[in-house]
Amino acid sequence: MSGWSKRDVNRLRTQMASQGRGVEEIAEELRHLCRCSRLAAYRMAHGLSQPEVVERYRQHAPTSFMDQPLLSRLEVFPAAGSRAPLATQIITLASLYGTTPLRLLDPAALDRLDPSERDVLIRCNAAFTTTPAAPTGEALAPTTRARQLVQAPASDSLQKEVEMAARRALRFAVTAEGSNIGPETLDQLRAEVVRLALAYPQQPLTALLGDLIDLQDVAFRLLEGRQRPVEAAEMYLLAGVISGMLAKASHDLGDPHSAMTQARTSWVCADNAGHDGLRAWTRGLQSMIAYWAGWPHEAIRYAELGADVAARTRGTAAVWLSAQEARVWAVLGNTDDAQAAIQRASDARDRVEPDDLDALGGIMTFPRPRQLYYAADTHVWLPGQEQEADRMAAEALAAYGEANPQERSFSDEAGARADQALARTVMGDLDGAAEALRPVLDLPIDQRIGGIVASVMRVHAALRTRTYQSAPVARRLQQEIEAYGQVPARAALPRGR
Repeated sequence: MSGWSKRDVNRLRTQMASQGRGVEEIAEELRHLCRCSRLAAYRMAHGLSQPEVVERYRQHAPTSFMDQPLLSRLEVFPAAGSRAPLATQIITLASLYGTTPLRLLDPAALDRLDPSERDVLIRCNAAFTTTPAAPTGEALAPTTRARQLVQAPASDSLQKEVEMAARRALRFAVTAEGSNIGPETLDQLRAEVVRLALAYPQQPLTALLGDLIDLQDVAFRLLEGRQRPVEAAEMYLLAGVISGMLAKASHDLGDPHSAMTQARTSWVCADNAGHDGLRAWTRGLQSMIAYWAGWPHEAIRYAELGADVAARTRGTAAVWLSAQEARVWAVLGNTDDAQAAIQRASDARDRVEPDDLDALGGIMTFPRPRQLYYAADTHVWLPGQEQEADRMAAEALAAYGEANPQERSFSDEAGARADQALARTVMGDLDGAAEALRPVLDLPIDQRIGGIVASVMRVHAALRTRTYQSAPVARRLQQEIEAYGQVPARAALPRGR
C-alpha cells in the first residue's frame, strides 16, 4: 500500500468519517494515497479486512465462490498475472460496500473485462441502489434490489461463458485437423490440469469454470504454433482433457449441445495425440451427456463407438465406458445387455493398469466406488432388482467412506443415496427412503447440481403412485423435493455424473 500501514489507513478513515465525509470520498482519498485499486480502497474505507469481506460475501451470495486469494487477485486487477473479475463478483461486492458496481472498477480495469461481463455491469449499474455509509468498521447491509441484481445475472453469466468456450472450441477443432513449447511450459500446464481434475468432483462449478476456460485458451494458443512431435502429442492430450472437463461443465449447466461441441473437440485432440485412453474416456463422456439429456439411443451409439479403442487400453476409461453403457441399456429396459455390460466393466477392472490419464486423478479416473454407484444406477432402472440396487448403493457409499479423499465425489455420493431412496420407495419402505435422501436434501445450494436434482426427481415420480397418495411421509418428502429443485432454478439443470 505504498508505505501506508493498516494503522495509518484506519486513522485516516476515522478522521475523515468524523468530518462527515462519506465512504465514497474516503475510498477515493485512500485510492490516491495508497496507490491501490478502487476495489481495495472501498474495502479499506469500510475498515474491513479481506477475511471479513470473504465471510460476508459467502453469507450474502452462498452460491458464488470467493476466498481470500481470489479477492487479493481481484483487488490488483488489471495488473499482470491477476484475474479478471466476473460481473457477479463485482455486483456482490458493490452490494456489500453500499455503492454501484462501476464505482468499484478503474477505467483501465473496466476496459479489460470480457465484453459480455462489462455489458452485465453496465446494464445493472443504473438500477443499483446504494445505501448510506455504514458506521466505521461495519459492513453494509445489502438492499433488496441489490440482492436481486446479484442473484439474477449469476447463472446467465456462467451460461454465457460456457457458450463462448464452446464456440472457441469449435473454431479450434475446425483448424486442428491441419514457438516450440519448452518443458517448463508443459509442466506448468500439466500441473494446472491436475489441480482442476482433482477439484472438479469436489468443488462447485462456480469455483472452477473461469480457470478451465482460461486454461483452454492458453492450450489452444500454444497449439496454434509449431511444436516438436513429442511436445505436440502432450499438448493435444492436455488440451483434450481440458476440453473434456469443459464439456462436463457445459452439461452441468444444462447445455448438452455446447457439451457435445466441447466433447468433439476433446475427441479431435485425442486423435491428434494418438491416445486411446482419452479416446475411450471421450466416448464415455459423450454417452454420459446423451444419457442425462434423455437420448438413450444416442448414448448407446457413443458407447459402441468407443468399444474398439477401449479394448486397446488398460486404463480405467475402459471400465467407465462399459459401466456407462450398462445404465443406458437399463434405461432402455434391456436387462440382458445391461448385465453383460456390468460384467464387461468388472472384467475391465480386473485388467486395469493405470495410464497417464488416470495419473491426472479426479474426474479423469474411474475409481471402484464410482463403479459401484453406476451399478446401483443400472439396477434401479430394472424391474424387480430394487433390493440389489439398494445393496449396491450401500456398497458404493461405504467404499466412498473408506476411499482416498481425492476419490470422493459429492455428486456421485448423492446419486448413490438417491438411487437407494428410489429403490426403497419402490419396495414400500418410505421411512428408509426418507432417511437415505436426507443428506442429499441437506446439501448446500451450490452443490444442488442438475444431475443430483434429476436423480431426486425420480424419487418424486415414484411417490406419485396411488399407493402413496394418502401417506403423510410421501407428501412431506415430495414437498421437500419440489422445494429442493427450485432453489436456485439454474442450479437444478440436468447434470451427468
